[in-house]
Amino acid sequence: MHPAPTPERRYYAHTAEDEQGNRLPESSGKWQLLADHLRNVADLAAKFAAPFNASAEARLAGLLHDLGKYRFEFQAYLRGERSSSAETQHAVFGAAWAADENHPQLFASKLAIAGHHAGLHDHSDLAGMFAKRGLDIPRCLPALISKLEGELGPLPPAPVPPSWVCDEFSAEFYARIVFSCLVDADRLDTGHWPEKPAEDVVLDCDALLSTVHAERARKTSSNPDSPLAGLRNRIFDTALERATLPPGFFSLTVPTGGGKTLASMAFALAHARAHGLRRVIVVIPYLSIIEQNAAEYRRIFGDGVVLENHSGVQPRDDASEEERSRLDLVSENWDAPVIVTTSVQFLESLFASSPTRCRKLHRIPRSVVIFDEVQTLPAHVLAPTFNVLRQLATNYATSFIFSSATQPAFRRCTSLPDGFLPDELREIAPEPDELFRKLRRVSYHLPAAGVSLDWTALAQQLAAKPQVLCVVNLTRHAKEVWEQLTARLPRDEAPIHLSSAMCAEHRLSLLAQIRASLRDGRPCRVVSTQLIEAGVDVDFPEVWRALGPLDSIVQVAGRCNREGRRASGAVHVFRPAEHKLPRGVYSAAADQAALTLASLGDAATAGEQLATGSSVFAGYFQSLYDVVNTDYARPGESTIQDDRKLLRYREVSRKARVIEDSGTPVIVAGDNHGGSWAAPLIEEIRTRQLSPGKPRFTRDDLRRLQRYMVNVRAHKFQLLETRGLIRPLLPNLELHVLDVACYHPALGLMLENTQPDDFLV
Repeated sequence: MHPAPTPERRYYAHTAEDEQGNRLPESSGKWQLLADHLRNVADLAAKFAAPFNASAEARLAGLLHDLGKYRFEFQAYLRGERSSSAETQHAVFGAAWAADENHPQLFASKLAIAGHHAGLHDHSDLAGMFAKRGLDIPRCLPALISKLEGELGPLPPAPVPPSWVCDEFSAEFYARIVFSCLVDADRLDTGHWPEKPAEDVVLDCDALLSTVHAERARKTSSNPDSPLAGLRNRIFDTALERATLPPGFFSLTVPTGGGKTLASMAFALAHARAHGLRRVIVVIPYLSIIEQNAAEYRRIFGDGVVLENHSGVQPRDDASEEERSRLDLVSENWDAPVIVTTSVQFLESLFASSPTRCRKLHRIPRSVVIFDEVQTLPAHVLAPTFNVLRQLATNYATSFIFSSATQPAFRRCTSLPDGFLPDELREIAPEPDELFRKLRRVSYHLPAAGVSLDWTALAQQLAAKPQVLCVVNLTRHAKEVWEQLTARLPRDEAPIHLSSAMCAEHRLSLLAQIRASLRDGRPCRVVSTQLIEAGVDVDFPEVWRALGPLDSIVQVAGRCNREGRRASGAVHVFRPAEHKLPRGVYSAAADQAALTLASLGDAATAGEQLATGSSVFAGYFQSLYDVVNTDYARPGESTIQDDRKLLRYREVSRKARVIEDSGTPVIVAGDNHGGSWAAPLIEEIRTRQLSPGKPRFTRDDLRRLQRYMVNVRAHKFQLLETRGLIRPLLPNLELHVLDVACYHPALGLMLENTQPDDFLV
């Protein structure tokens, strides 16, 4: 034990605030001592790194991360005796110590410490940071280390990375995951101090499996007349039987409506129990409605087990190193046994450089990851994604389940060098081709060559059907079809519109309304974008789908005659007169779909093959991957894999975005017809009475609010700001509430002369 420094030589990590957010003086005794913070962060980071045998390096990074706070300039900044400047930077000092030629093995600590505020830097930029004039790092370091060791004792010996860190890609990812451990530990200790962060809820596989079995029994008994019940039970039982297979890569190839959601979770829990894995992560396409699945899991498992994470809330990235955002402290870190998240959140966490996105990364090792509707993985990052998935499977004891009715090939080839070898992807469903024949529930009506439909003619067709779903390729198209249909129907049969311009809670309420109408036989006409295709449990007698990617066509067919109560449902594929498509891979996939359908024969023959077999999809996806780029490539620029080899983290982050402009979330308080969404929650947050020392805004608040958020593209967010149509939820918090005038009860977020297309999930 080392004595505490004398009062005149106390070194602090952070100041403190009262419940109103006002800074407390040093004399309050509530400022956090630097030694306490370094010790806490080191312990937490070491605990986070234990599942992949990197505790020693994570602990050392934790001890060194705030080394620069021992400088006089930083302590003077905390006391308000000077403003933030280059001289108050602190992350660079611990990083410089790790970068010393005597510690060549500490490349991960060097990168993690240097970036724990501003994000991972490109490795080539570090030397320039260490050589900044005015910091005089070589002279300062011995004195700073002496102060640290005077409070905490000698630093532990510099560890070596695990033996499997043996090439450029394994080194690149290892540095990321050490960074994740450090960032999460730092934010947790700062956000919870003077209390300790709560312990993670442990995955209780036996208890959760018991509830899954009970849910399977409930579904079977509540739907005894469904001809699909027996097949679903067979799929479920086979998945459980195969859960003891060694960890690695698995496929679950089951037609839509075959019970993939429950079967994949049963396999994941049994597999985790068999191999001592600690978390189940369900990854759902960003265009799907993940709220339904999360709500279903919460209903089955109860409170405190399932964490739903789809919000893209991030602190601003232009703050100086010394300015810590409250949003940064409460950002998501996946500290629950079951995570339900989006492809955007998962994939960008694998390749991001920002602390906010990366802090959850260390929760993935020793987990089971379910990719639901895996065919929607974005093609432009497939090559680097599969390289990282291999890292996680080989070095971090992670298993992956690829679940879909339309399995992509993902075979090893020139465009996918880390794809699967023969027999490497193990199937956990019984005889998929037989399942497709037995689970046939629809007939496809494909368009004749040269025949198209304009929106007026389409609306006439839809109006003639009492219950029908129509899915189009663009949000703008959905709005136009909805308007045409609204004009043709009586008010008490108004159609329903679904799109990403609506907040999650709005969509969920509409889905409940849709299911009730379908169940009770009432008129129900729905116009939607692709977001209804994957994983949404609705059962229409008839579906219309604009010509698009082949997997999208088959996925939306899963919303037709889903329970098999009719002899056959009808799926009409049509070519819109305005056949505009989202640019890039989506457009290429639609073109490849047309070529694949043409290769299957006439419309009747092609429709029959779509309805009864799964083999067509491997060829379709392989042909697609041959013509689209599977690693970021623009003329004159390096690929993501090239940048990863050179530890260019900023470049990788820029190029690996799933959505180029993923937007900024705004909170929907209510709509312009008097409806209320987040308004009660907003009022509660703004007016709550706080206990002394308790934060005004917590991670629980952020988690509750995400269900009422819509993402807005950057230029539209600026327009909302300029027009005064958004205002902060709380002072100095980078979360904004949308003016109710901008939210339509049927169409969602709208601006004058602005189509909903401009907004994103």
